[in-house]
Amino acid sequence: MLVDSLGLLSRSRAYQVRRREPRYVHSIPVTLRRYLRFGPVATRGVCLDISMRGMAALVCGPPRVGETVVIELPIPDALIETLATVRHSSEARSGFEFYPLASPAEKVIRDWIQELRKSEEKLFPFVFTVVMHGNR
Repeated sequence: MLVDSLGLLSRSRAYQVRRREPRYVHSIPVTLRRYLRFGPVATRGVCLDISMRGMAALVCGPPRVGETVVIELPIPDALIETLATVRHSSEARSGFEFYPLASPAEKVIRDWIQELRKSEEKLFPFVFTVVMHGNR
């Protein structure tokens, strides 16, 4: 499901959240490789949402804000590894901003996100109508 500001649907918010890229809810297992003082550590987690610029995940043993990690995303038909910076982190979720992606990885993620968008448009057509066309 598209995670974005839907102020038209929820009147209780007093502010609008604007993102550079829409995020799409999708749960896939991810692996984070962290490089700590005593050596590399692999940490397992679950992706919560993803965009072309980053993702949010529930991670066992949340990383520190500002830490650089390697994220392994098992996208259908591909395994993407990318560097990311931890932008926020708590026991509930962590947010990651991807470093600039290599062209092949960017294409695979873009194609995957397009598939996610198509399936969400079928499941939630009203939400996409409101987001795309506003309150006409």
